[in-house]
Amino acid sequence: MRPLPEAPFRRDSLTWQGYFLIAYLAYLQAVIGPLMPFFRAESGYGYAEASLHFSAPAVGGLVTGIIGARLVLRFGRKAAIWLGGAGGAIGNLLLAHGGILPLSLGGMVLAGFGGTFLQNAIQSSLSDQHGERRAYALTELNVSASLAALSAPLLVGGFERLGIGWRAAIYVCVVYFVCLWLIFRRVRVPMPAQTAEPTTYKRKAPLPRLFWAYAAALFLIGAMEWSIAYWGADFLERAVGLERTAASTLMTFFFIAMLVGRIIGSRLTRRYRNTTLLMAAMYLAIVGFLLLWLAPLPFLNVLGLFIAGLGTANLFPQGVSLALGIAAAQVDIANARIGLSVSAAVLLAPQLLGNLADQIGIQSALGAVLLFQIGALSLIWIANRAVRRQRPALA
Repeated sequence: MRPLPEAPFRRDSLTWQGYFLIAYLAYLQAVIGPLMPFFRAESGYGYAEASLHFSAPAVGGLVTGIIGARLVLRFGRKAAIWLGGAGGAIGNLLLAHGGILPLSLGGMVLAGFGGTFLQNAIQSSLSDQHGERRAYALTELNVSASLAALSAPLLVGGFERLGIGWRAAIYVCVVYFVCLWLIFRRVRVPMPAQTAEPTTYKRKAPLPRLFWAYAAALFLIGAMEWSIAYWGADFLERAVGLERTAASTLMTFFFIAMLVGRIIGSRLTRRYRNTTLLMAAMYLAIVGFLLLWLAPLPFLNVLGLFIAGLGTANLFPQGVSLALGIAAAQVDIANARIGLSVSAAVLLAPQLLGNLADQIGIQSALGAVLLFQIGALSLIWIANRAVRRQRPALA
């Protein structure tokens, strides 16, 4: 692997704002799963109704992918960051207190819309701020997200055991967001370069085909990641033969591996090319999944789950970094399209696997993940070769 030339990377106030806000967003996204058993018990919803609350944020994310770039061009990234964050808070409060299905589902759509709006604005801002060193910031951004996501089940369970109730896990995050606004509200967020010349911007060519290759790979990466995250516990129970509680608990290894992988990735990004790291991460994810899916002993299945998490951890940040580097002149539109791609994956892939599992069983259905991985690997290989030829500074 070819080492990168040394270059300074400085975490300024905009960078720290992004890290703390992405932690807030990751927590809001992660808290829905742990609180759902308590929410269902209070509301009386069955699994089908409850599962709609997992799909609803993806619907909001799809809307953001379609219109988000236009809104950023009209109102600016700073408004996108704080209004998106507020939308996430209001949406989760509606889930906690909506009382009826349309309100709680509407809250989750709003949370998905606002959260994706916030994420896209942060990624665009940091991409422009750090230029060719954007991979450092985007990888550390995902480390922050992984740390926050791990805290969600701990706080939900802890508040319940203390008798405070699961809603406190949402309240504490809303208070955290307000504190972030008080601390960072004066931080200058750079406007997209294209807003200075809106007429010129409208005449610009479509996003490069090479960008779309990485966007398609990110769709398959999202499909792979969320399929394992949503159905991994069922697989460990029904196919591997673990007890239900143990299977659910052991899924923590996947998320711990994601955190560890992103910490390691943030260091490797300083030394090696994005294209090299992305391909290596893809190979590692495939090896881990094959061990998870096919190993004959439970401890090997769990080891495979951990290895798959290590590889998966760096696929999204490295893929996004490459895609935004290719579309650097249209970064807000590119980010919106990436958000659209990933939201579609979250909406479609777990549902596809669920339907397949009803027909052919969870063991066979999970094989779709391998198809996602092979497709992503092929697209990455083709796109990386094109990057090395056309844009050697990114490769």
